[in-house]
Parts: sequence; C-alpha cells; structure tokens
Amino acid sequence: MAIGILGPIVFEVSDKTVLTFSGMTRDVSGRWVEHEVMGVKPKPEFLGPGNQKITLPITVSASLGVKPRKMLELVERMVESGDAEYLILKCRPVGRHPFRLTSSSETWGPMYRHGELARANLTITLEEYT
Repeated sequence: MAIGILGPIVFEVSDKTVLTFSGMTRDVSGRWVEHEVMGVKPKPEFLGPGNQKITLPITVSASLGVKPRKMLELVERMVESGDAEYLILKCRPVGRHPFRLTSSSETWGPMYRHGELARANLTITLEEYT
C-alpha cells in the first residue's frame, strides 16, 4: 500500500516492499526585514512567506525489498538534475508547491558477500520550489 510519493520514489508498505521514512522535519517561515529608525526601536516589515524546507530520513534495506544502491543512485540523479517534485503523503500534497531536492546524505551499512549493499541510511533535503 502506497503511503506517499516524491516523483519516482514511492513510499510503501506491502508484503514484498517496505520503504518509509521516520522523523520528517518541516520548516515553515516568513521573510522579515528590519528598518533602522533613528532614536527608536527598529521597525519590522513582513515581506511574505519563506520557502518551506523538509528533511526526510530514510532507511533503505535489501531485506525489506528495496535495493539500496538503486535508491541511492536514483536520489543522486534527482539532486544533480535539479528535479522539483510534489511530496504527496496519504493522497494529500505537503505544501502548495513542488519541492526541489537540494541535497542528500548517505551512510552505508553492511555489504553482502558479493559486494551488494544490504542497508543504507539516506537523508534527503527538500526546499520549496515556487
């Protein structure tokens, strides 16, 4: 059962595949500027909303039906190509705009006997693309 998508990445839980994330963080901010005025406190001015940022920590495991190297390569291509994708969770978009993949960080786990990666931890950083 699919629980979410980010472009070609499908987060799902089934009897054959488990690909989920845990500990997602989302930062929502506003843009402000302060004008210096002589003799009084600075005057804040709201410029508008800032770009939302999301961090997705993902564990990719061959024992859960996902090939870690393939997933790492897919994310690498998405980051380096400047892809912007909607993050959809449970049929609802997160935010109003797509997110660009600004970076990814990988920690490789154990390797199988023939050099196949058994598990990896992946953190994807997304920023709203308007």
